[in-house]
Amino acid sequence: MAEEAYTRRDSLRLRGFDYTSRRIYFVTIVAAKRRTVFLNQRLADAVIESLHVLRQKMKFYVYVYCLMPDHFHALIGLGESGKSLGEICGAFKSLSTRAFWRWNEGKLRQRQYFDHIVRNEDDFFDCVSYIKMNPVRKRLVEQWEQWPYTGRPDHLS
Repeated sequence: MAEEAYTRRDSLRLRGFDYTSRRIYFVTIVAAKRRTVFLNQRLADAVIESLHVLRQKMKFYVYVYCLMPDHFHALIGLGESGKSLGEICGAFKSLSTRAFWRWNEGKLRQRQYFDHIVRNEDDFFDCVSYIKMNPVRKRLVEQWEQWPYTGRPDHLS
């Protein structure tokens, strides 16, 4: 059987790109059916805790993140993790889904995640600004610092 038969036709990943390369990625993960499940403070706290636990365990970088009512954005650097972006996102989705199942049933997230490969320093800071301003654009708060589900655990050296 041809190798092409094993590749999903609806993949969002760039064909031929090495997603284990030490790059920085802008990642978006969306709740199933765009439900606003993350307005639940207990779940939102558990999802953020999942991110921090995995960041420490897998040794990747999180330059900025924002958990919105129906989706999650982050700038993720693979660093010395030795993991692919897919492994990191898969682990995050799995751990946060287990947290979701403590109080709910069914699917938490859409199957895919979306990524943008950060190309340069200007692109990086544009992504940081976009992520930080997301709750302001959605009129959830007046200033990004007021939104409780944002953070900048790591900084570029």
